[in-house]
Parts: sequence; structure tokens; C-alpha cells
Amino acid sequence: MNIEPITAGDIQSCAEIYNHYVLHTDVSLEEEALTAAQYGQRVRSVTEKYPFFVAREGAQVVGFAYLSPFNERAGYRVTADLSIYVREGDTHRHVGGALWAALEPLARNMGLRSVVSIITGNNKRSMAFHEKQGFVLEGTLHDVAEKFGRRLDVCFYRKAL
Repeated sequence: MNIEPITAGDIQSCAEIYNHYVLHTDVSLEEEALTAAQYGQRVRSVTEKYPFFVAREGAQVVGFAYLSPFNERAGYRVTADLSIYVREGDTHRHVGGALWAALEPLARNMGLRSVVSIITGNNKRSMAFHEKQGFVLEGTLHDVAEKFGRRLDVCFYRKAL
């Protein structure tokens, strides 16, 4: 598996991976699939200031991860939000760990002091992954989201750098 910066040719694959989570899970709280063009705009916005990597096996993208602003206000410039998505069926193959291992040193080099992941309260797999990577549960907001008719808690995990 190779971890590389995203290219324009990866956008369709990343959109497909992401849309699985949008349409079939409450991992993402978006409710409508994104087109490749919409996803491409998101990638361009992120990569203006932050790293965005894909995990590749041969020519196939099996996952991606990126940092983005935790909050747009200037005082939050020392904190970034982490997003990691792995192709369904490949979630137990250490793809997420490899992606985070590539991003973490860049986050440190950017002068970030914290990285935050916002995780829906029933996403135990993601919680376990983040804890394994050294993230700590900082707090839970109860009943602040809804998807598929279910009320959801949102957990904030943070790693100090």
C-alpha cells in the first residue's frame, strides 16, 4: 500500500468511498451523495492549506484522509479536524493507521498543537481506532444530530501534538 497526496484522478474514487458512508451509515452526517465535481471542490478547498492523502493499492484508492480547519475563526489556527475514510471491506487492513501515520508529522510541522476528530456516538470502530492512535475522548454532545430517524450523540476526540 502506498500513501500519496491526492491527485485529480483520485477524486471520483474518493467520492465513491465517501458516498457509501453518506448513503448507508451515520458515520457522515451528510445525507445526500456528492458528485465528483462537488467532491473535487471540497478537495481543492482543503488542499489550499492542508494535506490530503490517499491510500493506494496499485492504481486503486482504498482510503483517504485529510486535515481541515477545526473552526474558521483565527484563534483556532493551532487545531485541525481529521477525517479518515476507508473503502468498505478494507477497514481492518490498517489503512487508516497508515494514513494517519503520514498526516501526523505534517500536522506537527504545520505548527498544529491539536488534532480533533468528531465521531458519532455509536461509531465504536472509529472510537477504538482513534484511541489506539493516542486520541482522547474530550467530550460528548448528546442528542445533537439525527440521521435515518435516529438521534445521535457526537463525540470529540483530540490528540495533543
